[in-house]
This record gives sequence, structure tokens and C-alpha cells, in this order.
Amino acid sequence: MRKILVLLVLLSQTLFGQKNSEITEKLIGYWEGAFIKNNSYQKIEIEISEREGKIYGLQIMDEWHPTFGEFEVPVKIDSTGLISFGTGYGKAKLKLDKQNLEIIGQLEGMNPSVYLHLKKTADKPKPNYRIEQVSITSQDVELYAHLHIPLLNPTRTAVIFVGGRGCEADQTQYNLYAKFLRKYGIAVLTYQKRGTGNSTGECITATIEDLANDLNNVKAFLKAHKSNFDTIGVLGVSAGGWTMVKAQQSDDYDFMISIVGPSTSVREQQIQSATYGSEFYKLAPTAKQNLLNYTNLLFDVKQTKKGYRKLTSLLQLAKKEGWNQLLESTDIVQSENDINKLWVKRHNFNPENVLKNYKNPFLGIYGQRDWIVPPKENIEKLNECFKNNLENLTTVVAYNAEHGMEMEDKWIDLGRNISYWHFYRISPQVRIAIVDFLNKHGIIK
Repeated sequence: MRKILVLLVLLSQTLFGQKNSEITEKLIGYWEGAFIKNNSYQKIEIEISEREGKIYGLQIMDEWHPTFGEFEVPVKIDSTGLISFGTGYGKAKLKLDKQNLEIIGQLEGMNPSVYLHLKKTADKPKPNYRIEQVSITSQDVELYAHLHIPLLNPTRTAVIFVGGRGCEADQTQYNLYAKFLRKYGIAVLTYQKRGTGNSTGECITATIEDLANDLNNVKAFLKAHKSNFDTIGVLGVSAGGWTMVKAQQSDDYDFMISIVGPSTSVREQQIQSATYGSEFYKLAPTAKQNLLNYTNLLFDVKQTKKGYRKLTSLLQLAKKEGWNQLLESTDIVQSENDINKLWVKRHNFNPENVLKNYKNPFLGIYGQRDWIVPPKENIEKLNECFKNNLENLTTVVAYNAEHGMEMEDKWIDLGRNISYWHFYRISPQVRIAIVDFLNKHGIIK
């Protein structure tokens, strides 16, 4: 009896292995499809591959945030042939139609259901671009970067992508801004700021001068590149907008694209963010005032025992009153010696004079619902700075977009009993505005 049971187990394992192998063989390759919810869809592409006996899916979500619109996840196949993997919306459970080469299923725990339907396609043609992994020396650090070079109708224009605040490593190889712009013949260099990812140095002690100097060294790398770039611009996101303007102080960029990059000073932006953030989180008037007091104190406090006591005294109220959720980790000190390491101390900058003297094309894109870098104050400041050079200034407010240019997922009612599900996505106005701007100034033709 025991021998029979062992044989049955071995047989089931063999059959499962054969079935698994057959499914895997069919899965390998390119798939196109969409998430479907009621009457709406959102496109997704997946490249499934096998490495060292494991299956992976590179997912491409073109409408998602540029720094995480492409990501790879493990793909699992269970004993029943059920395929599962993570997506940006949750775990998908799917079945393969081996004859029609289609995959259908839905996301776990969604109500109403979100379906995922994929169809296998032919292998993609050879890419019409190449990506060079490069290391760029800047003072005593090495910056890890990828240079995206278009091979189809290339121009001699390059753009440098500059990320925002924080010490998380930017995605460089799969950056969707790079993927987007190289289709228009523009080379894009994306790099990880010092002290993040594979770049050396320290991020948590870096100053805006350090970051601006890094950017100018990246530009110098492009100037010396064998591609002979004759036009070099910069695309800064959020606090990257300050970095690029600071870099302009000692260099000259042929054009600038600022996506939710402040045109106000760091202090003005922090006060505006605290003010609008208080309204967003519905803080009590006393809590709002304490937050504003703390924000101002971050700029003014001295690195002394007395200064440290002032900060910690207000911080004790933060959690109680609910305004701790508006603070970054680099807005909080653990000791007196941390005061001069505060982010606002290291990055305190006013871009006004540089912007007033900038004579090249400038595009500013802001989110309608962004309370971190509010559109009204920043567009007013840009109009003031460019008042004698308005032909070079373009500003856009993206409808319903937040600070990351993301638009919320929700039902949209168009009236007359017509409605649809609006998937989470980056505002389409961002790409439209960038291409219009580049066309307007003859950067692309």
C-alpha cells in the first residue's frame, strides 16, 4: 500500500511538472492587454521570461508614474494551472487559453471586479534605441546613470532628468520620461542622485549646491559625448525644479521643463504647503498655527540647546494635533547636532533672480489639486519673473492632478445616464504639454 501511495505522489508530481512546463512554454514572450472595470480599460504590456528556472513578468504601465511605470515581478503557476502575479492594483489570478493564446482572470479582493485580459503577440522588433549604463564623476562621487539614445530619426538634443526631494533611488533604466522622449528623437540621461541607489556619496547631508554641481557635471558629460549634442535641456520634478535653477546659476541650459517644480523660494513653498496641507487634513486652527510656527522655526532655529528645546517642544504637539503627517523625516531632529542637517537648512534657496535672468524657453506644469506646490502662487511667480520675456514662458495646470501628476480613480458622470470608471493615471496633459512646448520652440520638428 505504501509503495502505491509513493507511486501516486511521484506520478502527480510528474504530471504537474509536465503541465507546468507546457504552460511556461506558452507564457514566454510578449503579451498585450488591459485591466477592465465595467465599461473602461487601462492598457498593460507584459514581457514574460524565464531565468534560472523561475518565471518573471516585466510589466509596462505607460499611463503610470514615470519612475515606476515599468517593473518586474515573479510569476507563479500552481498545481491547477492557475497563474498569479502582483500588479500595481493588486494580485492577479489568471488562466491560460493555450489554443487561443489569451490569458483571462481578475484581481483578488476587488468589488466591483477588475478583470485582466492579455493576448500574446509576436516578439517585438529590435529596439530603435540603445541604453548606455554610465558612471559620471562629480567631485568625489560617482553618479550611476543610464543614457537613452534614439536610433530612429535622432536629433542632437538631450534632456537630463532630475528627481525630487528624498533619498529614494530614481529608476533610470526604465524611466518613462526617457521612453517617451526618445520616441521624438531626444536622448535622455537619467541618474541616481548622490548617495542613492548605486551612486556614491551621502544623500542625507547633501546640499542644493552639491546637487546643482552634480547636475552641471552630468551636463559636461553630455557635452563631451560622442553624439555631439548641441542642445541640452533639463527636466526637473518637484524639488528637482530648484536643483535645475540652482545649476543654471553657474551654467546655461537651452531649455527647462519644470513638472511641479516650485518657482517660489523654499521658505515660501514650505509655508504654502503647510497652509494648504492644514486645510487638506482639516486641522484645527491651533494645530495649523503650531505647524506654521514649526515650519518657520526650521529655517530660523540655531544649533543650540535652546533651539533644540524649541523644536522638540512643538514636536510634542505634532502627533497629538495631527500635523505630524505633513512632516518629512528630514524635518525632524533627533539631537541638537542634527539641526544644521535639516533639509530646509541644506536646501534653502530662492530661484527668483535666476528665473528673471533666464532667456531660454521654460515650461512649468502644475497639478490643479496639488497643495504641496500650489499652481496659483507658482504661476504668478513665473509670470512675474518672465514679464519681460513672456514669449519663452509656457505654463499649464493639469486638470484634477495631484503633486505627482496622478489623477485619482473614480466614477465620472457625464450626464444623460452616461458614466465611466476613470482609472488611476498620470495626467495626459503632461505629455501633450511637453510635445507642444518642444514643437513651439523648434526643439523637435
